[in-house]
This record gives sequence, structure tokens and C-alpha cells, in this order.
Amino acid sequence: MARLYTMVRGMSRISFVLLLFAGVLAGQTVPSKPVPPRGFPVDSIAIEGNRILSASAIVAASGIGRGETGNSAIFDAARDRLLASGYFDTVSYRYKPSASGGYEVAFEVQEVTLLYPIRVDALPVSTEEITAYLKSKDPLFTGKMPGTREVLRRTAQEIEAYLAAKGHAQEVAGRVIAIAPERLEVDFTPIRGLPAVATVTFEGSKAIEAITLRNKINEVAFGLPFSDAGFRLLLQSQIVPLYEAKGYLRVTFPKVVTTPATDVTGVDVNVTVDEGSEYKLVRVAVAGRSAAESAKILKRAKLPQLTVANFEEVTQAAQRVKDSMRKQGFLDAEVTTDRKLDDVKKTVEFFLILETGPEYTFGTLTVNGLGLDGEAAIRKMWSVKHGDSFPQGYPDFFLGKVKEEGIFDNLGDMKADPNINEETHVVDVTLDFKGAPPKPKAPVRSGFPGQP
Repeated sequence: MARLYTMVRGMSRISFVLLLFAGVLAGQTVPSKPVPPRGFPVDSIAIEGNRILSASAIVAASGIGRGETGNSAIFDAARDRLLASGYFDTVSYRYKPSASGGYEVAFEVQEVTLLYPIRVDALPVSTEEITAYLKSKDPLFTGKMPGTREVLRRTAQEIEAYLAAKGHAQEVAGRVIAIAPERLEVDFTPIRGLPAVATVTFEGSKAIEAITLRNKINEVAFGLPFSDAGFRLLLQSQIVPLYEAKGYLRVTFPKVVTTPATDVTGVDVNVTVDEGSEYKLVRVAVAGRSAAESAKILKRAKLPQLTVANFEEVTQAAQRVKDSMRKQGFLDAEVTTDRKLDDVKKTVEFFLILETGPEYTFGTLTVNGLGLDGEAAIRKMWSVKHGDSFPQGYPDFFLGKVKEEGIFDNLGDMKADPNINEETHVVDVTLDFKGAPPKPKAPVRSGFPGQP
């Protein structure tokens, strides 16, 4: 206490008061405003992980651009905008100082892979008009969109705004529907809904019985909301192939008429068919290939000798050629079809169009879950060598042979995991083996000898 008194005596009265005031403040908590993170110019923006959408479209949707101010809060907001778009399953980012004193930021995205084409039904605008409008509003929209609830609701609202601006105000709903087996589309219609298809009948058909056409269309049309555009798509996917298999390549449906169903709620649909003429096949070739190379490819197609222009057979042949190319290591190979019709002579030429893509080769084999002897046996059976063309489907085929030959006792689950590197075009394969669960033991009797 004497020392404190000495310190005080050496101070002025004002200094002493200030010291006491500082002591009071030291015992209090003074609220402070959060300091925003410091911002610097964004010098570069990289997009990683995208396979469907362009990097420029993703950058535009993020809401930030080069030269603008960036910091963690701004990058958080950009990430949230991308996630809210509905086109991504996950979005993350990282950033670092650039050489020029700004930021280099990279967004890593995982896209929603299921995107569906859109169409509009029973609205006073065309699908083409709405597609163009949506592209102008959303940089991520390319004509296809995810079928998530958020995207459907937001897009329906944008269509409503467009209709209102044109004097056609009405509520719109969007939903994913099947217009054919394994063919889905996003359909935007008035929210009041559309009548369902009850029955379909055909008239004017001669080459194919009307009952055959009716059974085919009813497999997919019954119960679906009816619109003229949507129903005509079903006719194209379900009925036209039946005619093309018989050489009728100009079939049309000049009239599609609906009447209220009498026994159920919905509409009965009557379709008038104009079958046109039967076309004869004069040639099948591979576009852009020499006659010798074309013949070699067509041999793989196993195309039967055709007397009529069976386009279904040509489509199946195209699939066989694609499968053959992929088994030769061209994992990205695509084969499409085209045709050239002579409407005067009533003849047709069919063409296969090949896009082989790069050749993939085999890299390394990893075997998990087996002992040394078991792994050695697997490697001996594996016939694809390092550097060989990698045949699509070989790992699963190989596991099937392992199971079929029964070379291991008590073998459980098996799984093949091919790792396809799309930059080096090398495929590494991992095979995982697990033992089967132990068989249940017979119950043990615990009674005295002689007891049951």
C-alpha cells in the first residue's frame, strides 16, 4: 500500500483520475461491430468438376466477375446462389492471393446429372418461344433442366411473368412426365390441369391393324394428361417406329380429335393415319468411310439382308456397332443413323454415322480381400494386359466367370470398380472380394443324456 501511495503522489490529479477511469473500463465489456472481411479485386475465377454446363455459364450464375471486389462473404454468397439454382448437388470454393495483389478463386461443383428437355402444353406460347425466353433469364439453362421442385417452381414463375407481360396472365405448373418408356420431359401446363387420356382409336390404317396401334399407344398414353403437342410426341415415339419397320417412312397423323369420355373422367382420342407409300431400300453404308471400311463395319453390325426399308433394323445395327466399338476400347464411341429418301422413286439409303472418340487402354489391376494365393489366381485369369485396349464391360464379365468356375470356396460379394481417366484415356480396375457369411450351426442340445 505504501508503494501504491508513492506512485499516486508522483502523479498529477488529472493523471490519477484517468487511471481510475481506465480501471473502470477494464472491468466492462464494450460491444463492438463485426468488421467485414477485407475485399480485394477478383483476378481470376476457375470452375472445376463441371461436365455438362460451361464454365462461363457457371461464373455468370455465381453473380461475381473478374475485377469485382471479392472476400469470403462475397464468395459465400456466390456459392449459395449456385446451390439455390438447383443445377448442382454440391458447391465449394477456395481462394488465395494472386501475384497482382487480388484474389484467385476456384469453385468446385458437382452437377445434377439428370436434365430433361422442356415443352409447354395448352399455353398461348410455343415451346421454342419459352425456351428462348428462359435462356435469356438463366445462364445455366441450355434447353434442359433438372426436375427438382425448386427449379420447377422458379421456372413456372418465370413463365407466368412472361405470359402476364404478353397479356395472358395465368398460373403455370411444371412436372416431369414420361412421354415414352425411358423418355422423360418437363412439361409446363396451366395449373388447372389437363384432361387425362381414357382411350385411343385409329382410323385410316391399312398396313398395320388398328387394334395393334391402339394396344401399342395405350401402353403409355392411358391416364396421361392430354395435349395435342404431347400426344403427337407419343405418336412419334410409339407408332411411327411400327410403320418404319415396314418401310412406311412418311407416315403422318393429319387429325387428332378428342371427345369427352362417357364412362370415366377424361377424353377419348381418335387419330387419323396417313400411311403414305412403302419405300424400298437401295443401300446401307457408313457415312464418310470408304466402301471397304464401310463393309467391314457393316459386318460387325450384323445387318440382315433387307428387302424393305426397315429403319428399326438399321437402328439396332447402329447399337451393335457402338457396342462393338466400345468393346475395342473406344469407350466414348457413338453411332447415329441418317437416311436419304427419294420421294419420286420411293427408295431410301440408310447411313451409319460413327464418332469413335479416343481409344482407352488398360492400366493397373488392384485386388482386395484375397490372400496371396487367391490374388495370384485372379491375376492369372485376368486376360487384359497393361497397355491393351480396354474392353467396356470386361471387369463385370470377368467376375461372372470367377463365380461360374467356382475357384474359391466361401466366396461372398464381388465388385468391380473401373477408374476411367478421361484425360489420359487409361482405365485402372479395382476388384473387391468378400467372404460369404458363416453358415448357421446346428442347434446344440443341452439336456441330460437320454432326454429328447
